[in-house]
Amino acid sequence: MESLMEPYIQEILKGKRCPYCHCGTELVTGDVIYPARVDDDPRPYYLYKKYYRCTIDKSHYVGTYDDNVTSLGRLADPELRELKRQGHGIFDPLWKNKSHFKNSREAYKWLSKMMKMPKKRTHFGMFTIEECKRAIGFCQELVNEMETLSQNREERN
Repeated sequence: MESLMEPYIQEILKGKRCPYCHCGTELVTGDVIYPARVDDDPRPYYLYKKYYRCTIDKSHYVGTYDDNVTSLGRLADPELRELKRQGHGIFDPLWKNKSHFKNSREAYKWLSKMMKMPKKRTHFGMFTIEECKRAIGFCQELVNEMETLSQNREERN
């Protein structure tokens, strides 16, 4: 059964199918996603990007990489977009500041192990709401552990 679902899941993970409405998507410009920002001066960079958007519910969308074709993952509703932001907010500093990991590859390897997911599927852009919450929890636990270790060192000195 899983092999029958694989093409469908791949369409979702590539932004080609809405995981909520199960319909197709359309590739639109940032002007369509953020119409209230089109007259901003200077013009925000994200208006120049492209987005995959659900053809039924316009609040379901996902951005693209710099090629403006490859999606950043699955379409997200407002709740999932907020969780993705929170997830990157706690996860990215763990490797960008080199506080916990040397690089993003090492960090995602750790997260993949914690989530018990294949590495190629371990990205906030591909996570569901539940997966985002789990990943945020693992990252928060790691941050808390490091803060506790740091406090213990300070108390000893």
